[in-house]
Amino acid sequence: MEEKHGRFVQGAWVEEEARQAEQREEIKTEPIDQRIDHVSAMVTKSLSEVIGLVRDLVTTPAGHAHIEKQVNEAVSQIERAISDVLKPEPGEDSGEAGEEKKKKIPVE
Repeated sequence: MEEKHGRFVQGAWVEEEARQAEQREEIKTEPIDQRIDHVSAMVTKSLSEVIGLVRDLVTTPAGHAHIEKQVNEAVSQIERAISDVLKPEPGEDSGEAGEEKKKKIPVE
């Protein structure tokens, strides 16, 4: 008796040769030249849309408002980050008393 390679698929034994034939049928894709043309067209379209968006952001009042809003949000985040860094830690005294507790590093 000859041993055939395969596996169970949904409770039925599928021989390896039959499964490979099914896979070959499923893999049917467009020729590479058509795929290249298709992807090139998509990239060109995407770039055109990006250029149009940038033009609208720079030349329209709505675009200006959006840019201003984003800049203001960024400035607020930077200000919060700076204040968090400069804020004294809990239990730390501000002023010269805190300065005396810090280790002094000699500079030569």
